[in-house]
Amino acid sequence: MPKTVASLAYKKAQPGQAVVIVHGMGEQRPMGTLRGFVQAVWSSDPTRAPPYAQIPDPAVSGATINQSWITPDSRTKSHELRRITTPYDVDGRRTDFYELYWADITQGTTRGRLAAWVTNLLWRKPADIPPDVRKLYVATLLIVIVILGAALVLATSVWQQAVTLTTGLMITTLASFVIWAVDQFALPYFGDVAAYVRAEAATIEKRALIRDRGLTLLKTLMKDDAYDRIVLVSHSLGSIIAYDLLQILWAEFRPRRLEAVRDKAKLAAVEAIDKATLGSDGSAWPNNLEDLAGFRRGQWALYQQLRTKDADHPLPWKISDFVTLGSPLSHSEFLVTYNLAEFRRGLAERLFSACPPIADDGRAGGTVLYQEGTAKQARRSARCIMARCLRQRAGRTSTTAAMAGRQAIRFPVR
Repeated sequence: MPKTVASLAYKKAQPGQAVVIVHGMGEQRPMGTLRGFVQAVWSSDPTRAPPYAQIPDPAVSGATINQSWITPDSRTKSHELRRITTPYDVDGRRTDFYELYWADITQGTTRGRLAAWVTNLLWRKPADIPPDVRKLYVATLLIVIVILGAALVLATSVWQQAVTLTTGLMITTLASFVIWAVDQFALPYFGDVAAYVRAEAATIEKRALIRDRGLTLLKTLMKDDAYDRIVLVSHSLGSIIAYDLLQILWAEFRPRRLEAVRDKAKLAAVEAIDKATLGSDGSAWPNNLEDLAGFRRGQWALYQQLRTKDADHPLPWKISDFVTLGSPLSHSEFLVTYNLAEFRRGLAERLFSACPPIADDGRAGGTVLYQEGTAKQARRSARCIMARCLRQRAGRTSTTAAMAGRQAIRFPVR
């Protein structure tokens, strides 16, 4: 065996890593998003697999792909979902891919719920509409006005008994087409958004079911000693779901009662990136973060501290990266809240987490402390630590997520 191949084949194995995919809106098929993602980031990338893990591509004559297997796994709690696992890569690490599937829960969204959500979006002041969505906003508003105008004309004609047979057939055909278009295109996609994004009486049950399923999977992986790293990847509406899961999960797995002497390394890792904290309303982002690469190195250093398991911290934090693709988090002030002022208020009240985190004293670059018990100087804001250690990767710049390149989805060993 050539030396290069031998060195790869016998490189010391490392603990495994898990990648969890949260699909986007629409009538998704189980494992459809997962298989496409694995094909893109693993199967078709020859630089990630040693030669012995590369096999002929059964779909393309003369081509090769990186080997992977699909196997049943009880962690997903569903026989429709399976784990995709890889052989050891060039860094001596195996990766298991999982999918958090939730499309079945949002089935059955009514036209009335969709109409209520659209009305909520349209009933805004012009100043509250983000500049890059104003064209879509105006187009949607015009469509609604045309439909309502046509309905008004029809009602008036019927009331005046001025509807001929031909006109009645045309109106009936047009109305049937609109209903068909809503059922075939609007409900399968935007119905998911209407069923989850806002917490209302009609959406609470479905939101709870989606979160329970996601928390069950993530908690199982977090407590599994086979993995020392978890990467959370989300697309479209799935990024809002993943964002919510991270905030809930952090409350259980966050470090507690850090002490100045015992947890000196953890506190030092926090202090190393203190200068990147935002003002209380998040308005300082992104101009104050000049050394983005240094900030990410600091995040990784803190993550390495928080994933260490010991007697005082029995539940280590294993999620290292939050990758978002085509994320509506870029417009949280429009989709999640009513305007930018309400969104900034949510940041200041810790209702929302931001990356970089928010300083408790309201000034960017300040130390984030809170009092718990008597060791005041040894306590850190738990939510801000999460924002520091969790490296957010997004497809576009936003208030809540930092920009990152394609290398984010190659999952290199650090």
